[in-house]
Amino acid sequence: MDLTQLTDGNVAANGAYVTRAAPGFEILSSIRADTLLASSPKNVLLSDHDGTMEPSSFYMLRYHRDRMLHAAEDLGWTDTRDTIAGPSGLGLLRQVLHSYFVSESGRHGPPKPLKLRVTIDFTGYISITSTPLPPLHPSSLFPLLLSSLPASIGQALPPQSWRVTIYPISVSPSLFTRHKTTERSVYNEARSFILKRLPDADRADSLLNEVLVVNQDDEVMEGSITTPYFWRGGRWVTPPAAAGGHTGTTRRYALEAGLCVEENVMRDSIEPGEPIWLSNGARGWGWGVVEMQE
Repeated sequence: MDLTQLTDGNVAANGAYVTRAAPGFEILSSIRADTLLASSPKNVLLSDHDGTMEPSSFYMLRYHRDRMLHAAEDLGWTDTRDTIAGPSGLGLLRQVLHSYFVSESGRHGPPKPLKLRVTIDFTGYISITSTPLPPLHPSSLFPLLLSSLPASIGQALPPQSWRVTIYPISVSPSLFTRHKTTERSVYNEARSFILKRLPDADRADSLLNEVLVVNQDDEVMEGSITTPYFWRGGRWVTPPAAAGGHTGTTRRYALEAGLCVEENVMRDSIEPGEPIWLSNGARGWGWGVVEMQE
């Protein structure tokens, strides 16, 4: 593929410009681009495509590719699948991201962390846009463990990152909740419902706002932009895939690293003021406190 055709964040996998996806949506993943990740052995391992273990500035890139590939397979998008499948597909995605990141970094002086919004349509056409991200300590990206509750270990948690509420309207699981795509109306509605009820001062402060979505059986599916982790039975648990939510990249890391286990979390088991961990593929790990909305 001729990477000189990477223009305005867009590239056709077959080297030609193509029309937008006929289905009206695209597969989506949000990836942290950060030069500090290139020195992380864990990130090298989770981004390698050909066994050479080259440094990578893209957070858990292989996990992002795997998730997008799984979505393409479930959707029956064979051209998309063929574009990103295997070592060559991961290598192609890495090349495209690298070209974009270098181009964007050159415009703004020393490289700064970016959130890369990567979409791919049913023809294999990849688009990238970006927004700035704050710097993070490596421990927020690859935690060795998730601290227990303060009461159980007699020490304080790190500074709170998130304000968490629960969407009161049940959500029906679908392909669009199981896979991350640009069709995010369920999540946008949940966030809008909650955010418009927050006082102006709360919307303007430094805490990030998150909304937990729940299925018709009152099981927590996920957060609107994060994977949540709850302290249950002396360990951290995250909702199972069967509840209907995304199988996120940081969630996969947490399960494979033994930081948590899968377990259903019921809406009525969540307490006001309960601290929970959250993770996301651009911001890593942080913790929040659950607030109940009237």
